[in-house]
Amino acid sequence: MKVNLTQDQELIKLEISELYKEAMEYISLGRSDIPYDRLDKVMDRMSSLSHELHMQLEPKPKHHNYMIENRGYSPEDPEFYNHVHAVEDLLKYLDDSSANDDPEDATLGITFEMNIYSRRWGHEDRLEITRNKQGWFVSRISQKGQGGLDAEPILSHVLKHDSISFPHNLSNIMEDIWIRAEVEGLSTTEVQSMLNQVADWINIVEMNYPENIAR
Repeated sequence: MKVNLTQDQELIKLEISELYKEAMEYISLGRSDIPYDRLDKVMDRMSSLSHELHMQLEPKPKHHNYMIENRGYSPEDPEFYNHVHAVEDLLKYLDDSSANDDPEDATLGITFEMNIYSRRWGHEDRLEITRNKQGWFVSRISQKGQGGLDAEPILSHVLKHDSISFPHNLSNIMEDIWIRAEVEGLSTTEVQSMLNQVADWINIVEMNYPENIAR
């Protein structure tokens, strides 16, 4: 449902929209013909107007939980809207008050599997990984423990225990999967598919370890 605005508020929204478009032309399209100091002025004006409109509305505009966490400010803080994505959320909310509703987090408590190859043993073993509010609970044979959203430090410990080589940015991908599962309300099948890709990635690294030159 579209948010009902007064005539004055509609004018504020229109100006915010125009400023947002200009900012995105600079940021996303790399418009070199827009002076950098102009972008500063656009961002300042856009942020100020967004905060002003936000504070006028009742109920207050709703934002995704991840947006609030990423910004590090309450939506009522003047600094909150000093970012194009926060302003984008506001504009979406004004056109549809349910646009920023967070989907149900459907995979909390679900245990997934990753089949990880080990050169040491010459075969794959199943690694079980449970997604919970703290992050990922990892279990492989006798090694197990709770990790954060990036599955660390336990995932690295479990893999290193069997001398398994793995990509250095594995933790980044694990955190991305956890966040996407929450923000997008991914299904069990979707999360498992992503973890299958991660397992394949680890296995490629492990299988291509240069044993012929390593001590």
